[in-house]
Amino acid sequence: MKRNGQRPTLGPWVCAWIGKHLVHSEGDYLGQPFRLRKFQKSFVYRAYEVDSDGNRCFDRAKGGGKTELAAALSVAELAGPVVFAGWDDSGRPMGRSRTAPDIPIAAASYEQADTLFGAAKTMINEGPLADLFETFDTEIMPKDAAGRLYRVAAAAGTNDGRRPTFFVADELHEWEGRKERVHLVLSNGRAKRANAWELSISTAGWDPSTLLHRLYQTGMEGKDERFLFEWYEADGDLDLDDPEQRHKAIMQANPAAGDFLSAANIEARFHEISEHEWRRYYLNQWTSVPEQWIEPEVWEAAADRDRTVLPGDRIALGFDGSYSGDATALIGCTIDDPHLFVVGIWERPEGIKEWIVPESEVEDAILAACTTYKVISFPADDTFGRIWQKVLQSLAAKGVPVVEWPTRSPSKMSPACGQLWGAIRRDALTHDGDPLFTTHVMNCRTKTDRYGPRIVKEHSTSEKRIDAAVAGVISYDMAVRNAVTHATGWLA
Repeated sequence: MKRNGQRPTLGPWVCAWIGKHLVHSEGDYLGQPFRLRKFQKSFVYRAYEVDSDGNRCFDRAKGGGKTELAAALSVAELAGPVVFAGWDDSGRPMGRSRTAPDIPIAAASYEQADTLFGAAKTMINEGPLADLFETFDTEIMPKDAAGRLYRVAAAAGTNDGRRPTFFVADELHEWEGRKERVHLVLSNGRAKRANAWELSISTAGWDPSTLLHRLYQTGMEGKDERFLFEWYEADGDLDLDDPEQRHKAIMQANPAAGDFLSAANIEARFHEISEHEWRRYYLNQWTSVPEQWIEPEVWEAAADRDRTVLPGDRIALGFDGSYSGDATALIGCTIDDPHLFVVGIWERPEGIKEWIVPESEVEDAILAACTTYKVISFPADDTFGRIWQKVLQSLAAKGVPVVEWPTRSPSKMSPACGQLWGAIRRDALTHDGDPLFTTHVMNCRTKTDRYGPRIVKEHSTSEKRIDAAVAGVISYDMAVRNAVTHATGWLA
């Protein structure tokens, strides 16, 4: 079919097949027939354009970070009419299924790859195709034909020798370092199959040296005729402090906004996370990561030095423990009307080389706090060497509500850091203005990866300590959790 001067395309065949055979895999539309939106159909039509000989016009495509559409195309490539099968009487291309399709779904980690693979699996198991496929934990195969769709991770050395007919690279901004070679290997393998192609999906990144940024530059230049580049990005000169211009930016970068994507929810996130992260994630703009976590003036504006935490107040008490090199910190956070305050910070005094944290003094401070306040939760990080294990066991035996909080887990730490950052920005959290606590917060630098931004030292051997900031993050996290528990009664 040729539309508005464009080339013939198998797009109508593919779209019709998806609508007839697949169901939505997530959200409010779970289990309902897969209804392609106009902007999705437009991409599919372009992706399946063919030349006068019926060959694919594009062998590479870069689309927006929409996992469900990529999953639908993966299943269509496994069993749908995606290969040219001649011209009908009206001169329009006809489609047929591919012979022995080989379809790896790849991401920077198995967990991320499983998100897309799981969507494809649900589309089959919950829809009309359920009886025609065998679905396993990492592989999907037709019962009566050759071919398979499977999950892989971008791990060097594990993807050599593949000859994919189609492959998806999910969240390409995370394919850094040696993982880039995996993309090259899969792409080279694709060249061994006729009319094979690849689809990369991702939101914008922050590192201009990455594979994603090079593809972004290629797409923006528009010189590679075999590369289909579809990228929704808001205008960079819009003033995000102006609500109307901010809404315009949201609509420019999110074609699904107002349909199955809530523009109001995106707007709300503007006030909850850092601007650079909001621009990257919701406006699809390339950004640089700010070095400092919280600006001095923002932290100072949140100080409430006159507030007194009263005996019996409900609190969470965050603990970040070390032995000698780093500091050990106890930071409390009131559960009602959240306020961070220092219970104790122990760090090596200047000019002294040989020093260890006074363990008994720290334990006494914890027990004293539990006597003074109603400590609802005692989140503790002791994941490095378990050096405080005996003390924590002793505290638990005395009734202290110890909760292990693994601060070295990016998947846990990144959202917790974002939560505190957003609360400070929204004036939803205050602190006592303690000078040493403030120094630790000011020492925090931001590291951003696929889990989002989180606090780190400026380098691994830095003498600028951040332990009190870490204790504050986990203390506030548990205060928020217990405030919800107290309010609703349904969270354990």
